[in-house]
Amino acid sequence: MAVRSEVGPLKRRRLVDEATQTLRDAILNGRFKAGARLRQTDLAAQLAISRTPIREALGRLQQEGLIELLPGGGVRVALLDLTEAVELYDLREVLDGLAARLVSHRADEAALGRIRKALGRMAQCLARKDPNQWFGAHVAFHDEILRASGNKRLQGLSAVVRLSIRHFHPLLLKTENRLEDAYREHRGIYEAIAAHDAEAAERFARAHIANAKDIVLKVMTQDAAVQ
Repeated sequence: MAVRSEVGPLKRRRLVDEATQTLRDAILNGRFKAGARLRQTDLAAQLAISRTPIREALGRLQQEGLIELLPGGGVRVALLDLTEAVELYDLREVLDGLAARLVSHRADEAALGRIRKALGRMAQCLARKDPNQWFGAHVAFHDEILRASGNKRLQGLSAVVRLSIRHFHPLLLKTENRLEDAYREHRGIYEAIAAHDAEAAERFARAHIANAKDIVLKVMTQDAAVQ
């Protein structure tokens, strides 16, 4: 009996983790559109699990700012907010710039190799015209920079901001040649880090985020004008 009482919660926790990740990916990849209403019964049926882990998963996503409660009950995918976009991108510009500066001073050959490998994956995805895999390689690139920074507080703050900002990533694909431009920006960041040029690394990192911010704000403004 003691064994059963220990195993049960662990299994349920895995279900909650998997449900959270699946729903998060659906939102961040644009399969669940901003403003779309999410019903627990429908989600439970789609994932072939009970409503209990779905309820817990939705609670986590609400804390992350990806969904919001409706006044009459129920939840929906959070609407994209212009002010939120500005605040998040401004924060990320500072954090990414600092990370690049720190890594320029601290990165050894092993760290540079991991960053270079992620950059290579981005190039491969670009050649295959695979935006979904490209974003995964893009995340890995920034993960390796943060890892090499050696600053755990910076890593923690960046994780929160980066998770929230991913909600805006689908908007970047509405701009022609954005992935090609972004790859060149990432290559510039890597080359500055590899040259241990802290000022250039910070400048390139901040410019990359500023460019993404400008695109997101432009697309959001255009979409709002059409509605």
